[in-house]
Amino acid sequence: MIILVRHGEATHHTQHLTGGWTDSVLTEKGKAQLAAAAAMLARDFAGRKEKLRILSSDLKRAAESAQILAAALPMEAKIEYCPFLREKNNGIAAGMTEEEAKKIFCKPATEQELHHRNYPGGETRTEFYERNVQGLWSCADLERENLLIVAHKGTLQNIIFKWLGMDMAKVVACNYSVDISPASVTVLGVNKWHEHTIFRLNDVSHLNQGQGFGIFGFKYEKK
Repeated sequence: MIILVRHGEATHHTQHLTGGWTDSVLTEKGKAQLAAAAAMLARDFAGRKEKLRILSSDLKRAAESAQILAAALPMEAKIEYCPFLREKNNGIAAGMTEEEAKKIFCKPATEQELHHRNYPGGETRTEFYERNVQGLWSCADLERENLLIVAHKGTLQNIIFKWLGMDMAKVVACNYSVDISPASVTVLGVNKWHEHTIFRLNDVSHLNQGQGFGIFGFKYEKK
């Protein structure tokens, strides 16, 4: 069982800073979002004896999120802080406002580029993917361990792609993505037919109770 949780709303969202390696912290709303997710997970694990490893990005917004989740769970589990779970490195744009970053943004020739750096000192899509998956698959047995992984949108997307057998070249060729909202929960695992399975994807029901499915909150292409 692999539980993927994205950090909650962070100060880079509200202050219009770039994401990536900007080391933002959770807002009060972000803390409340994670508390809601933590309460749901605590109910899942109540009365059970499964062991659980908690792996978190070492950036503050993810680390804070992991701490909120760990404090709510009924079992004791040490949080392992893993730099390989960081979001995509945005180089010298880290810490900049979105307006400042636009001035140094290096636009790729096409949206299918695999080896392009958007900012000086940053990572390519391939480097980012390889850092995430090589780091995670070398430190954990994803088919046998119970894992709670707390990280970022791009990181969790890469883990899902790898779980489905897709490298970055295949992801680009298929023009494929999955949405991962702040404080969302995704559950992966191996089913009884020994297949890699997504049991739950981008679940934010703990945030939207009584408010519908949030269908019109997604970032659709403008037409």
